[in-house]
Amino acid sequence: MNIKTNPPATVLTSLQGSWKQYQSSASQPLLAMGAPYVDERLRGGIAQAGLHEFFGGAKADSHAAAAFALLLAWRLPESDAGIFWITGDKERQTSGRLYPYGLSGMGGNPSRILLVQTADLRDALRAAADAIRSKAASAVILETHGNARLVDLTSTRRLALAAAETGVLALLVRGDAVPMPSAASTRWRISSAPSVPLPGNAPGLPTFNISLLRHRAGTAPFEARVTWDHATRSFFDTPLSGGLSAIVTDTEAGPQQRFRA
Repeated sequence: MNIKTNPPATVLTSLQGSWKQYQSSASQPLLAMGAPYVDERLRGGIAQAGLHEFFGGAKADSHAAAAFALLLAWRLPESDAGIFWITGDKERQTSGRLYPYGLSGMGGNPSRILLVQTADLRDALRAAADAIRSKAASAVILETHGNARLVDLTSTRRLALAAAETGVLALLVRGDAVPMPSAASTRWRISSAPSVPLPGNAPGLPTFNISLLRHRAGTAPFEARVTWDHATRSFFDTPLSGGLSAIVTDTEAGPQQRFRA
């Protein structure tokens, strides 16, 4: 005997919601890194309207993870909207403050960055959510330190949903922490890497070893080495050899000329 049953309305609503979410995530703008190998593996880049988290490869790489997140935000098109850097008091004491001249040397405009320092991480999470929902931000970077229990699946889901609704790039920097369940679209491990020396054996451009640990859209994990070119505000693929990483401020030569030794 065949019995026909109709699914409950709640099930249909859930399926429709999931389909709409799939459609929106499949067609949303992507932010490319500029490095052909990495962008090819990411099928164009990372979701611009999403939450992405970055861990240091080691405790000393927390600064590398923070720098990589900021450089990624500088890949966004210039607009009147600013880049919010949000941190609690504990993170400020651990990581220090952003240095305007250093930011300029990396190719960014320090006047576009709005620093928000809160008393604790709970307030920092609230400030990040408010900044993402505002119309004043193109990107929001939240810096945390240690394995904070407040940065869990619930809190990151709030940030991810807010980013998806507003189109803001949300970046979560996890200094001296281990990966835990979260709602981030991608999860990365970032380490500083040796760079190719410039002519005269001068220190090279900032170089990073990056590892994709998790991708909610199904991209397989991979590793790569990329270098940041401040003149073009873009990453490019890097050979696995070189000297010491450092920042340079010369903007006259292109990346190919700078790598001729």
